[in-house]
Parts: sequence; structure tokens; C-alpha cells
Amino acid sequence: MNTDRFQVVTPQTRADYRDLVRELNKIVWPEFMLHESVANDNWHELLDCFAGYQLALYDPENKRVAAMANSFPLRWDDSLEALPEGGWDWAFLEAVRNHKQGVSPNIHCAIQIVIHPDYQGQGLSAPTIKAVRAVTKAKSLQALIIPIRPNEKSKYPLSSMDDYAAWKDEEGLPFDAWLRVHTRAGAKIIKVCHESKTIRGTRAEWEAWTKMKFPQSGRYVISGALVPMEMNIEKDEGIYIEPNVWMVHEI
Repeated sequence: MNTDRFQVVTPQTRADYRDLVRELNKIVWPEFMLHESVANDNWHELLDCFAGYQLALYDPENKRVAAMANSFPLRWDDSLEALPEGGWDWAFLEAVRNHKQGVSPNIHCAIQIVIHPDYQGQGLSAPTIKAVRAVTKAKSLQALIIPIRPNEKSKYPLSSMDDYAAWKDEEGLPFDAWLRVHTRAGAKIIKVCHESKTIRGTRAEWEAWTKMKFPQSGRYVISGALVPMEMNIEKDEGIYIEPNVWMVHEI
């Protein structure tokens, strides 16, 4: 596919930006991933407070968004090797807190880069990452950090993320395709953030989200999850704690 035809659009360049991207999350994520409390409580902040950091790749031929990137600035004065275990949740909450307190940011954090399923495998990952890196440079921020959700880890839910992130292919690059794309774009793996996202729900909610039954307490492998989730029948609560991988793009 000729990726040159795609246009980078932003809330500033398209008045209908919100409508263009509205349904993409529902299309790309497993149902249970749409019930993460930090995301649901704060997603509006992306356009309310950080509109200058949102972008999408628009397909003018088909008049729809093919890819989207969501990010924000935050303050981090420690070494990048010390980035928190909280990963995605920490970054989102920290960015919102920094903004409300008037703290000057020095780091750019992308929490999501997604490709519409109809465009996956057609070379859009690299130009989308390039567009996000351009924002980092334009905003004069020190680096771009990303709590990466490896896109093939769900095939290996019983392997630890620490092991998985260390796997290599025949060329010595990361085994995972999404980690590999970022590596080729100049990023490096820093560490695993073991508690990047936490999703809680009742037994009935998890059964609705996953179309599964949970007859007893224990660990369950669910479709689309990177690691097993834990169901406690007595407490009527299922918990999924997702690990991600901190990667850093030096700009």
C-alpha cells in the first residue's frame, strides 16, 4: 500500500476530529479492555487538556481514520530506567495531575498507537510512530516514552512478560512485532512495567465481557489478555493486571 496518500490530521486541522476517531477504540480492543477505570475516568482529558498531542492518519480515498495516536506531556526528573511499575495508569494520572497543578512537562508519553484492523499489516505503523516522534520534537521535549502493549503477547499468556520481552527473532530483534517496529524506529526497551493497567469487575461483568463462565475461583486465560486474570468467587470480583513494556525513543 502507498502510505503517502494518508494525511496526518489533528483536532486543530479537523473540526470533526472527535467524530472521526470516536469508534476506533471499540473496534481495536477486546471488550474487557474498554472497562479500565483510569482510562474511562480520564479519556476526555486528551482532547480537553492535551489536544495538541492527539493525531490520526486519515484515508482520503475511503474517508475514514486508518490509525490513531494518543499522547500527552508529563514531568519526570528521575532516570528513564526508573520509570514506574504503574506504567500506563501512572502516566495518564501523572499527566493529568501535572497539567492541573501547572507543572512544566519535560517528557512526551504515548499511551496508544492503534491501527484500524482493515489497515493492519499494510505499513502504517512506521509513519504513525514517525508522526508521534515529530510531536516530541516540535514540543521540545526530551524523549518519547511508551508503555507498550506487545501485540502478540496474548498468544503466550502463560509466559512472563519479562521472558517474552527478552525473546529475539533470527535477526536479533525483538520477537514481538510491535516491539520490533518501535526498535526499528529507534526505540529501546527499558524495562517491564508489571502493573501497567488494572481492570476490575464482578463475575457477571467478566462473563459478559469475555463470553466465558467462571465456575470457581482461580486464574483464567481469556482471549486478548496478555496474562491470566484472577477470579475470586467469594468476593464476586475478577481482577486483570496487565504488564506492559517501557520503551524510550530518544529524540
